[in-house]
Amino acid sequence: MAPTLKRLNTSARVALSFFLLSIIIGTVSALIMLGLLLTHQESGFAIPSVESIKIKYHYPQLVSAMKTSMNQYVADDADIETVAKWIAGGKSEATYEAEVRPILRRDCTSCHSPGSTMTDAMPGMPLTTYQEVLPLTQAGYSWVKMAKQAHVHLFGIGTFLALVTLIFAFTSFRPWLRITAISVTWTALLLDVLCWWLTKYELGFAYVIVGAGAAMSGGAIAMSALALLDLWVRVPLISDPKAGDGGPG
Repeated sequence: MAPTLKRLNTSARVALSFFLLSIIIGTVSALIMLGLLLTHQESGFAIPSVESIKIKYHYPQLVSAMKTSMNQYVADDADIETVAKWIAGGKSEATYEAEVRPILRRDCTSCHSPGSTMTDAMPGMPLTTYQEVLPLTQAGYSWVKMAKQAHVHLFGIGTFLALVTLIFAFTSFRPWLRITAISVTWTALLLDVLCWWLTKYELGFAYVIVGAGAAMSGGAIAMSALALLDLWVRVPLISDPKAGDGGPG
């Protein structure tokens, strides 16, 4: 007879129930946080657009900041296009001095300078010289920042996803459902992170990030909810008839 969660004793089922509830709440909270960060809203459940993904993973950091978090300090939207064209055109120092430096001096260096005393000053990220600005002109995140985010993401999510998928593997649902849900969710996690890197060079992969992120989050929530349900009740339409119910109290 196939192993099921229902054969666990009551205390084990209670413990797993609280763990699965924590995963559901934590995943929803992460989605709320990510949506608010990418849309720059302050409350509610915000759904990021594909454009916000492109800005984060493809646009140069300088342009990305001017379009999003620092946009309130940009005097004219045309300034953003000027900076973007300078980067796309080869980032020459002569063009920087003639066109870009005046923009940054007006919009940015009151805070982004070593000696700034502004309330929200960022002296650790100065934008006062060509050499200081140049590192912020590469596409997307830097390789170091991308690698740091990728390994933290994979280790962190991979750890809790391993637990969720293992628990789901021992539910009484039909084998095809278990295998499909587990495979899709893990594949989505790997695709999500892989496309962070690929979007640096090709904008089309931003759509894969959106789809993979939704599939991964949805899979984690769905498996947690179904496993939680399976711990206590039987779902006739999708339960495996070969799996037994009940267990020691």
